[in-house]
Amino acid sequence: MFGMTSLTILALLVTAFVLVLQHRRKVADLELLTARLRKEVDAIQQRLRALEGQADAPAGTSAVPIAPAAPASVAPVAAPAPLPTPAPVPQAAAIKVAEVAKVAPAAAPAPAAPVPPKPAPPVPARPAPAVPNTPSWIAHPDGLVAKAKNWLFTGNLVAKLGLLILFLGVSFLLKYVSAQVTLPIELRLAGIVLADIALLAWAWRIRLSRPGISLPLQGTALAILMLVTFGAFRLYELIPAGLAFAVLFVLTAFTCLLAVLQNAVWLAVFGIVGGFAVPLLVSTGSGNHIGLFSYYALLNAGVFAIALKRAWRVLNVLSFGFTFVVATTWGLLRYTPEHYLSTQLFLILFVLFYIGIAIAYCARQAPRLKHYVDGTLVFGTPLAAMGLQYGLVRHFDFGLAFSALLAGLTYTGLAVTLWRRNGFKLLAEAFLALGVVFGTLAIPFALDGRWTSAAWALEGAGIVWVGLRQRQTLAWAFGLLVQAGAWISFLFILQGLDAARAMQANLWLGCLLLAAAALVMAFNFRRHGSHLHPEFMRSLSVLFLTAATVWLLGGVWNEILLRTDAATQLNLLTVSALAVAALLAALAQREQWHAPRALLLAVQVLAGMILLSRASWAWDQHPASLFDGSFLSALLLGTAAFASARFLALRARGGDELLALVARPLLVWSGLLWFAAILVPFTSWLLRLIDGDLGLQPHAGEHWLALYLIAVCVTTPAFAILARRLDWPQLRWLSVAAWLGLGLWSAHMLLALYLRDYLPTGLSWLALASALAAGEYLLRAWPQAGWQLDVRALRLLHTLRTAAPWLMLWPVGAIQVSAWLAQHEDSVSPAWARYLPAWAMMLALALLIRRCRANAWPVAPIADWYQRYLIPLAAAWSLLLIAAWNIFDNGAMAPLPYLPLLNPLDLSTGFAVLLAIASYRLFPAGQIPLPAVWQTRLPVVAVCLLYAWFNLMLLRTVSHYLGVPYTFDAMLASQFVQAMLSLVWSITALLLMRHAARQQRRQQWSLGAVLLGLVVLKLFLIDLSNVGGIERIVSFVGVGLLMVLIGYLAPFPKAAAPAPAEPQQGAA
Repeated sequence: MFGMTSLTILALLVTAFVLVLQHRRKVADLELLTARLRKEVDAIQQRLRALEGQADAPAGTSAVPIAPAAPASVAPVAAPAPLPTPAPVPQAAAIKVAEVAKVAPAAAPAPAAPVPPKPAPPVPARPAPAVPNTPSWIAHPDGLVAKAKNWLFTGNLVAKLGLLILFLGVSFLLKYVSAQVTLPIELRLAGIVLADIALLAWAWRIRLSRPGISLPLQGTALAILMLVTFGAFRLYELIPAGLAFAVLFVLTAFTCLLAVLQNAVWLAVFGIVGGFAVPLLVSTGSGNHIGLFSYYALLNAGVFAIALKRAWRVLNVLSFGFTFVVATTWGLLRYTPEHYLSTQLFLILFVLFYIGIAIAYCARQAPRLKHYVDGTLVFGTPLAAMGLQYGLVRHFDFGLAFSALLAGLTYTGLAVTLWRRNGFKLLAEAFLALGVVFGTLAIPFALDGRWTSAAWALEGAGIVWVGLRQRQTLAWAFGLLVQAGAWISFLFILQGLDAARAMQANLWLGCLLLAAAALVMAFNFRRHGSHLHPEFMRSLSVLFLTAATVWLLGGVWNEILLRTDAATQLNLLTVSALAVAALLAALAQREQWHAPRALLLAVQVLAGMILLSRASWAWDQHPASLFDGSFLSALLLGTAAFASARFLALRARGGDELLALVARPLLVWSGLLWFAAILVPFTSWLLRLIDGDLGLQPHAGEHWLALYLIAVCVTTPAFAILARRLDWPQLRWLSVAAWLGLGLWSAHMLLALYLRDYLPTGLSWLALASALAAGEYLLRAWPQAGWQLDVRALRLLHTLRTAAPWLMLWPVGAIQVSAWLAQHEDSVSPAWARYLPAWAMMLALALLIRRCRANAWPVAPIADWYQRYLIPLAAAWSLLLIAAWNIFDNGAMAPLPYLPLLNPLDLSTGFAVLLAIASYRLFPAGQIPLPAVWQTRLPVVAVCLLYAWFNLMLLRTVSHYLGVPYTFDAMLASQFVQAMLSLVWSITALLLMRHAARQQRRQQWSLGAVLLGLVVLKLFLIDLSNVGGIERIVSFVGVGLLMVLIGYLAPFPKAAAPAPAEPQQGAA
């Protein structure tokens, strides 16, 4: 009940919303009319002011004595421009003008005192008065804010709040009523129906005066009646299914009747949708298809009757969609052969209905000369009907063939009947096309697919040839469709064949015939299509040449796949693809046609993709013999691709850009085959020669990767040398693989060293050395050959080949030193494994700084890149590493004793600071890559970091000499440490603030004040909790005294006196 009430209230709210929109539209019209009237009144006021100015000007000049003679040089005053014809002057303005005229003669006998003539003041251009409806954001700069405030805080705020409260009250009332009222459901539904009928009657009454409100109200009322009927049947079971069906059908018919009477298409759409939904809503699951389709036949008869009176396409399409969707759903779920006769009759009836509706629509729309053929119904009806017909007659011999033939005859007869009628020419042509199509389809439905495809292929080629020679577009277009049907028919046959039947069917012959037909059509479109749409004909010729290639290659490959296997099959696939590519190359050479060259590339790529898909990519799964796998096929394809690329590159030197465009992908493809399909099995074969049985080698995978990288690094310089010798610059890009290998292998080794603490084997280091050597050779060979690298790529390569070995120093040294220290675990501290490699890294960085100053190898020719980025980043990395050690390491270096400033940790800190200073001095003056604000603050940050290191050194000293563990919790709990830090910080603040007071530096004094504030905060948060300890007394007394001393010795610096003003020049 609550759901039905909610739906009713929603319908009423929608109706009220429509009424409000209509009211708002009228209010907007009245506001627009008022604005126009105000503008007209303002224009009249401006004209009145102009008239008053003209009346004042003669009165003022008559009271002034006129000069006896005007100089000749004075130009006459230009006559004022005529004003537009004014509106009738009001009486008050006329009286005022008369008074001015009377005063003027009385002022004539004035005293003889010479009064200089006062020129008549020009009428000032008065600003246009603000129009009352002008937005305030135009009249005032801050008007938008004022407008927002006015909208938010003023206006009819009581009404706004009242509406909101009323809405909430109504919502609460509805909820209360739905929960408390105990009226029977029959009375509730009856009340809703009576109120809804009253609403429908009122909407019908105002249909002529208020059609914009009447139609939505009628639709809403009818929807509520349908919902109430459905709810009474489905939700509350108050009425039987038959009665509900009848009532809903009557409501649907009534809705459509109202729509036709008022010419309201959307009301009819609403009724039809409701009518088609009735069986779905009141269905009891009995499966009575005769009743369902009889009801739908009545609905379609109604739609046909409406179509005879109104050309409502949306109504026709909706009914078509509902009819065939529901019919298809029932056919999939409930149809059995016992239902054939009744279902066949209903299907024929529906088809006739929608053919008639399409003809009626054409008859209604033809006089308008637009959209008078409904393509959805004309073409959708036979398509949907044939789909359902297939489901009905698929169990009968030649059932679909006879159905297609009957459909073809029907549409052909309709076309002949309508051909000579005015306005039906286009519809007749559409019916004729459908008749020809269905007649053509009857052939494959009656004959074997192979014969069908062969007949269609020959038929299509012949029709295309005749159509092109006679310049008949429709003929050769139909030939294209027939050719496409031949292809589809042949493909359909292939789906139903198993391997044994396919071997006996000799499919290669059919593929050969289809390929020959497609090649003939390609030649026809190329030679005879120049006079008909040249661009389109060239595209068709390329399309059919592609199809011929596909059919030929597919037929050969099909036989190979059926009759061979393993490596022989892969090699034959490759050889056949290369043979087809050779035929395409000969065709391109003979016809001077670029399309075969592109197909040649595509065939090679396709063969390569098959090779890549069939090749084994697991490094340990390749056969022991090199030629028992995919190596030979890959070698053939790579050689062919490389030779084709070289041939096209030589031909492209004559200026043919298209050949150059084809040569580049071929070269890339040959490189891909070399690195992926040739080197991979070769590396696996080489690994078996070196390691023997791979199952017994724990590092076989690592060795395979290393050997592959070595093979790449050996061959890539050869590509660079060959590119230079053959004068083929594009070939040099294959040598980039060495740099890529260097990057990937460096990342692999760094991850192994840093994350897995694994030291790679000797073969891995040999691979890294090979990559570094190959990369270094290429860095020298490219500039010598005149091949310039982009500066960003050059920087990346230098970063890679310098930073990667430098970053490997620390983990490699740590692993080696730790292995040695493991023999002296009791007497030597393990921390030496961190510091000795770090010192090696710092030494290497120092040498790099020296080479950078000399602009020599390895930093040349981009020493500035090292100066500005690489060396500072390395120094920063060293500082971060040392900072982490200062925080977590206590500096113990057994067997050496701990000495402040002379232990390895503090020495390493000093080395890192010196490196940072040296890298800072490499920057040219004023070119530090930091914002200007941070450049000025950099010394302050450096001093703060040094002060933090000093505090950590004090904490390590306390840890070693007083036995306090070097952990955060232990240091925080130590009263001595807290007292020491308080005093040290206070003394530091005293020195800092005293120096600031003497030098009159307020910022420095503020920094000391901040440090002192931290001391005070630490006293009350940490030191105060140490109850009963002498350290707390020392902290408070010492800090107190120091603060008193600071107040005495370091007062706040005075403000700098303003500079005396310079005396002005020429002052007395």
